[in-house]
Amino acid sequence: MMDPANPGAAMAGTPADATVPPANDGSPAGGATDFLAGLRNAESRQWVESKGYKALDPLVESARHADRLQTEYNELKARALIPPAADAGPEEWQAFHARLGRPETAEGYEFRMPQGLPEGFAYDSDSAGAYRSWAHEAGLTPRQAQSLHDRFVQHQAGQQSTYVQAIVERGEAAQAALTKAWGDRNSQAFRQNVEFADRFIRQNGGEALIGELKSNGLLSPDGYVLSPALAQAMARAGRALYAEDQFATGGVAAQSRSAAETLYPVDPFRR
Repeated sequence: MMDPANPGAAMAGTPADATVPPANDGSPAGGATDFLAGLRNAESRQWVESKGYKALDPLVESARHADRLQTEYNELKARALIPPAADAGPEEWQAFHARLGRPETAEGYEFRMPQGLPEGFAYDSDSAGAYRSWAHEAGLTPRQAQSLHDRFVQHQAGQQSTYVQAIVERGEAAQAALTKAWGDRNSQAFRQNVEFADRFIRQNGGEALIGELKSNGLLSPDGYVLSPALAQAMARAGRALYAEDQFATGGVAAQSRSAAETLYPVDPFRR
């Protein structure tokens, strides 16, 4: 029959006194439905129950979340830089270093000079070329290679400064010893001793002897006397061997090249 108060109920196919069931959200309706009814694997059912799931929706959402995490993990793993195994071949290491950012060749490193180097620092370009090859073999990135380059150059600069300071101190000590032994450097005695030492050098090796004295640290690279004992020995030997060569005037022999220029290419007594 048609309900006069609700004429559309019969037309909609719903009895007037019927109750419309709630939407199914995956939960058992009134506890009457087992949402795992179709799950036949006993271990799987036991796992679901141990996790406390009471409906299908949260179980599916958890599975979707786990799937997203697995996908993200796989993507991260594909991008990860994992060092090759200990027994990996050269090709694997080459590929790994390339992914880190190492240049294709050693010439790809372009080094800048660090700040604060002393004036006149002698940069060894040959050593820098060798270092490029070593850095490439070690798989260094440009940033890593530049950092080590700066540290090494600064170390070299410090050693050079220490060496120069030591040479200056030895030169000053030699000056003091020779002026004490021969008198003031403008005195006749001092100039004669320099001349006799010069004669000994010219007659016993000349430039070759001077080169040996420099390489053995007895003269500085610039020609400063660093061994006053040797200078005095050469002066005594020159006097004993070549005293017959008379000085022209004022105790200084007349020669095309002065004694001081040979024994002292630069003034070893300048301050």
